[in-house]
Amino acid sequence: MGKNLLLPLILTAALTLLITNTGSCGKILDEQFGPGGSTVQLVKAKIKNGVLTLAVRYIHPWEAMSIEKKQELKDVTAVPEIQLRNINIKFKVQDVFYVADGKKYKVLKDKEGNWLASPVVGDYIAEPIGQRQLKKHLKEGQIPALRLSYHHPIKVLWFKFPAPPEGVTEIEFQIPEVSPFDVELEK
Repeated sequence: MGKNLLLPLILTAALTLLITNTGSCGKILDEQFGPGGSTVQLVKAKIKNGVLTLAVRYIHPWEAMSIEKKQELKDVTAVPEIQLRNINIKFKVQDVFYVADGKKYKVLKDKEGNWLASPVVGDYIAEPIGQRQLKKHLKEGQIPALRLSYHHPIKVLWFKFPAPPEGVTEIEFQIPEVSPFDVELEK
């Protein structure tokens, strides 16, 4: 195998190990199906000072595949369709919540009315942009979606909520277009 073909395989293997090695990326608390065949992993669920922080990692379907499966697909076609797939992630922050003891808890806002979540543009989880661009996009009613692609295969989102009532040890966390997460809480 030529050096030009070996280097991409080595880099892919290293990145795959980095993503799947829970020691270097933190513990994966739950994993669900996301939009466009993506994988969405719950990587943080922590209560501190009366606030629950939840973080998820979106992973492009090509990135989540085993090295063997990637090689198998590349043997069949020069550039597999799944590798070319772009997945747009955009939803209103107000549509993110968790359920505990039959009650919905929404994402918190700060004193200025800004969502305690990231990446946020206006009221949306979306691709971060500058203030000048933001005004233009808001005026046109177009907020740029986060783009999960072969070149940008991982996106991390986080949200802050009011902590659930004392004694609650499990919640169900819901994000649009993602199967619900079952979350065991540690205080």
